[in-house]
Parts: sequence; C-alpha cells; structure tokens
Amino acid sequence: MNKRIIAGLFGFAIICSASAQIAQEKTVELTGKSKNKGYLGNVVVDDVKQQFDMVFVTKDNNRKVEYEVYQFDYEFNLLNNFKEAERKVRSRSKNKTYKGDYQEIIGVTASPNMTGKLVLRKTLYINQWNWWKGGYETTKKLLDKEKPKEIGGDGDDKKRKLFYTAHKDIADKGELLVCALVNKGIMSMSKEADREYLLMHIDKDLNIVKKTPIKFDHPQSLLLSKELEDTDEWILVFAPFSAAGMGKLADSNPNNLTYIRIDEAGNVKERFNFNSKCNEWAIFDAYAIGNDVYFYGPGNINKPEKNYTKAPFSLTNDAYPTAGDESVRMATLEGMKFGYLQIAKITGGKAEFVSAVSIDEINTKGIKPASQKKLREFDGKKFILNGVNITSNGDVFVSGQDFKIDNMGDVKGRVYKDLMMFQFDKTGTFKRYYGIENTAKPAGLFGGAGGAKSFPSEFALYEAPNGKDLFWNVFLVQDVDVDCSSETSTNYLAGTRTTTTTCVYTPLYQGKFGKIDITSGTVSDFTTFGGKDYFLYIDLEDNGKGKDSPYFSINGGKQVVYVARQRKGGISGSERWGNSLWFGKFDPTK
Repeated sequence: MNKRIIAGLFGFAIICSASAQIAQEKTVELTGKSKNKGYLGNVVVDDVKQQFDMVFVTKDNNRKVEYEVYQFDYEFNLLNNFKEAERKVRSRSKNKTYKGDYQEIIGVTASPNMTGKLVLRKTLYINQWNWWKGGYETTKKLLDKEKPKEIGGDGDDKKRKLFYTAHKDIADKGELLVCALVNKGIMSMSKEADREYLLMHIDKDLNIVKKTPIKFDHPQSLLLSKELEDTDEWILVFAPFSAAGMGKLADSNPNNLTYIRIDEAGNVKERFNFNSKCNEWAIFDAYAIGNDVYFYGPGNINKPEKNYTKAPFSLTNDAYPTAGDESVRMATLEGMKFGYLQIAKITGGKAEFVSAVSIDEINTKGIKPASQKKLREFDGKKFILNGVNITSNGDVFVSGQDFKIDNMGDVKGRVYKDLMMFQFDKTGTFKRYYGIENTAKPAGLFGGAGGAKSFPSEFALYEAPNGKDLFWNVFLVQDVDVDCSSETSTNYLAGTRTTTTTCVYTPLYQGKFGKIDITSGTVSDFTTFGGKDYFLYIDLEDNGKGKDSPYFSINGGKQVVYVARQRKGGISGSERWGNSLWFGKFDPTK
C-alpha cells in the first residue's frame, strides 16, 4: 500500500508534459535458471554506476537460499548474469533487521475463550523476508500440543478477572503485547464509575514482563486497534460507552475519544483525548506518515449529544467482557450505508484536525475523466484503503476501491468495483472526489466473483516538481491466468480411483496513467502502458514472497522503471510464461 509523502519524488526543476507516458521501453530475454523457476526477490539500484541488479531467488527454504542475478544499465542493456550463494541486505526501515530469509520462532499469542476471558497460546511464527518491503511477512500456526493458558487474574488480586480486548504479536521475538479488561465481577462493575484495562508485555515463555494499568473515569469500548508497520508501534483508540442502567456513570460527551500510542516494549508513549464529529465512527485503518498518524472511516452523526458508539462501530460490543467475532463485525459494516466520511490527523500530542464530510457533498464535488460517461459515485459504504498521500502544499489524498460481496454462483467473495480518490486540504477541509470506472474484464455475463474483478487494484502517486500536477498510476487486473493440475490416486483394496484437481489463479496486472491538476481538480483520461502480452510483477511469485509493486526508482527518484513478465498462455510450466521481461521508463520530462 502506498502510504508516504509524495512531494519531491522528482526533485528537480522541470515542466511536465501534458500527459504521463513511458519515455523508453525494451524487452530482454532471460537465459539462466530463473526463467523456469524462482521468483523476483529484489532489485538493487546503483545510481553511481548507472546500473541495477535484478535478483531472482531460485531456492528458498530454512536451510539454504540461492540467487541468480541479472545486471542491466539504465538503458536496459544486459551487462552480466551470474549466480550467488548469499546477498548483503539493507533493510528499508531502521526497525526491521535482516536475520535470514526464513525463520521459525515458537512464541505466544492471545485470544478470548468462549466466555471472553484472556487466553494465551503457544504459537509457531514463520517469518519470511520480503525484499521489497524490507521486512518480514509472518504467518502463524497455533500449536495444538500446547494447552492454552488462561490468566485468571492480573497477579494482584485473583478476583480481578482479565478479559481479552486486543493484542499485538511481536513475531520476530515470539513475544506479545495484550490489552485486557479488568473485571471484579458484573455486579461490582456496574456500580463503579471508573473503568480499568491492563496492558501487558508477555515473553515467549508466557511470563509477564511488564504490566501497565490503563484507567478511565467512565466506561469505555475499544474503537480501534492498529499496528503501525513503519514504526512498530501499537495504536488504541477508546470511545465512551453507555447502556441501560449506567446513568451518570457514562461520559457526558459521547464523542470524547482517547488516543493511546504504545511502543514495542509495552510503554505508553502518548495518551490524550480528542473529539470526533461522528458519534458513530467505524475507523477502518490508521497510517503513519513521518511523525503524523491519519485515521479514516465512514460514520454517522446521529443525535451526537446523547448517542454513544456501539457495535458494530466498536471492536468490543461494550465495556463488559465479550468474545466477539471480528469477521461477523466486518461483514456487518461492509453491508451498511453511512452518511459521512471522517478523517483525522494526529500529530504532536493532539488531533490537528478531525474532518467529517457528507456523502452528498462528496458526490456534488465529484470529478471524472472526459471520456468516462458518468461519475462513479461514492455510495457511503465500506471501501478498501489503498493509500494516504500528502503533497507539498499539505493536501491529503485518500485513495481506495469500492467493492461488493457476491454470494451467487460457484465462486463467492468480493468483487472490486470503481476507483476512488478523496482530496482534503491541509486543514482537513474537503476539496473534491475523483470517481473512476474499473475497466477490468468482468466474470461472466453478470459480473460476479471469480474473474479479474476479484482482485483489487494497486495505486501509486507521483507529484511533479511544479507542485501542480499529480500523476495517478493504477495497476489494474485485466485478466486472470488459471493453471490447473490433476493428480490421481488409487485405492486398490476398495477398487476406487480419486482424481484431485488443484488450480492456481494468477492476477494479470497492467498499468494505466492519469494526471490530476491539484489546483483545478481536473483529471485526464487514463492511458495504458506495457506490451499486450506482458503483465506487471505484483505478487506473481510463489506464496507472495517477492515484491508487491512492479516498479523502482532510478537517478535519485527522478525516473521510475516498470518491470513486466511475458505471458504466452500455454497449458503449463514454461509454455504459460515466456522467458522475456519488458522494461518501461517513466520520465515526466518526456
């Protein structure tokens, strides 16, 4: 996902052309082992030598990693091709340390039991290094041979039961941060004005290393639990809660939210209150950009003087212990229609702005390309966030994609629809909305799940140095490559044969450019780049272990190079994928 400050990407004085285009392109044949196996793991750029290394991982397991390297100059001429046993690695984040391509760590994680009580379980973490992200991608498996451990109390008083609220796995160490509600019993809780949670840092052997009480004057429910990938911090946002019988216990201000920022050692680094404009606010995500944190999500302004946040807006249904079901909650939210879109900017120990704009105003200020028949309106329902970007003048661009749930036919699931961009100024004032039609190939006559629209698009934004133009690069799934293989087994005793068919579905991405005039808000028509039979590198590799974006920057970020893989469309193996790569260079001066 694209969550960065985009100002200054092309940091030199130029006058941009009328539309973005590929300035130079070339196809190159692969000759080594990587043409038939392995995945594109990394690209190492050297602006001094004016060359880049494309590193293919041809063998990757917990015992050995092997690489094949292709070296190109900036004109896409092949300079060298060789094998390597190991590579020096530079992490893209000071918080991410490379410790090999593959790790297995036995640690601990948290969950609620059937009654909502906090339970700890031994867990196997499998960490695989993602070269492009400069960090590990983690999968985890609960160890059935280890019995769950229920923490009956907080260690001070056995009557003080702990109920699960939220947690953050520290996968590279096998450790855990967990937030639990302290409950002395339902009857006692109903009579108490203050509410207390307990923040704990737990090591891989289930020992509590650190305990920090988090106390409130009024009942609270959890509105957001979010791990900030770039900083390894954990964000919690609580909202006042009220229910029948609570009376004066509840906060007199239903919009009085509490922001808590926690580091990986379990220390509370920041805590303060700020007011939401939507008293029913479903915060779907949070992103850190520099020292700032941005929240976004739809909501409603429904009698804000007395109505409190409730399920499904809050993660916990109420201040009382409950196991909850996140998948059910999200399914409910995805089917709801909201009246407002709200964003907030957190910086310097306060909310710099909280901005809520109505759905009607959003569509009134909608913009579309000239060739598009009509504006793709925002319907106020949940959409997936693709990125939060800040331009040099402080404008905030929130980009995402609409979707619907298709439960008909053989294939069920999400169908991704139109592309959306919301523009706010530096004070949070809404400026305009861009609604772009998704032109991907539909799945069948009725456009259900199972086709190209079952995969979301990817976005990248580039601001031109004139501060007026913003290039919107969309990586759109145009089709799906299906590779099926069958295996037959025979049961000689029963005299039966069983055939199992396994299919791998590969999304085929192609790139499109559009240009936004930041001041006037006009958006150009989108133009396609790349060859007809070449598809960009986005998660084409096995198990998603390679890069997640099909481009890299050269010459100090002044130019961008795109990489695509040839698709022949055969039956299997080398017949399906060709041996050549397509390179395209984006240069705003051309």
